[in-house]
Amino acid sequence: MQRLKPVLDFIKKKPLFSIACLFVCLIGAHFAMQAVEKVPDVACSPCHVMEPYVAAYHDSDLLSHAHAAAKVECIDCHENGLDDKIQETVWYVTDDFDDPPLKRAFPNEMCTKCHTDIDAIIAKTNYEEANPHNSHIGDLTCSDCHKMHNPSKALCADCHNFAFLQKLPAGWEKPNAAK
Repeated sequence: MQRLKPVLDFIKKKPLFSIACLFVCLIGAHFAMQAVEKVPDVACSPCHVMEPYVAAYHDSDLLSHAHAAAKVECIDCHENGLDDKIQETVWYVTDDFDDPPLKRAFPNEMCTKCHTDIDAIIAKTNYEEANPHNSHIGDLTCSDCHKMHNPSKALCADCHNFAFLQKLPAGWEKPNAAK
C-alpha cells in the first residue's frame, strides 16, 4: 500500500486530470482491441482450443477459408460486445474455457447480410432431382448444412442419394452411394 501512496496522492490532488487519463486509456484500449480482433492469429490463436479454427481459416477446404479468401474476417460473423471480450479475456487468463469451444448458433440473417439474393441461390441449386435450398423439410437454418469450421453436410443426404450430392465440392461430406 505504501508504494501506491504517491499515485493516490496525485489522484486526490488532480481528480479531473486522473479521470481524463483513465478515460483516454480506456478509449485507446477499445480501439486497440478493435484492431487486434481483425487479426485471428493475434486475437484467437493464443487460446490453444482456437488454433485449429485459425489454421483452417488460413488454409483448408472448409467454408471458413472460403470466407477468408473473400476477405470476410472472423469478427464479421463472430461479433463480440464488451461483455464478451471481458469474459474471453478472463477465460484466457484463468485458462478456464470449453475445449472444444461451444458451438454458436447463427440465424439465417447472419448469412443473408452478405448472401442477399436468396432467389439466385435457389435458382443456382435447382437440380433435376431436388433443390436443397427449397426443401420439403421446412424451415432450415443455413448452418444445418453449411458448416464453417467442420466439413459441411447436406441434410438431404440423411434420406436421399441425389446425383448432385456426389458432386459437392471439397469441404463437403459425400453421402454413401447405397441409399
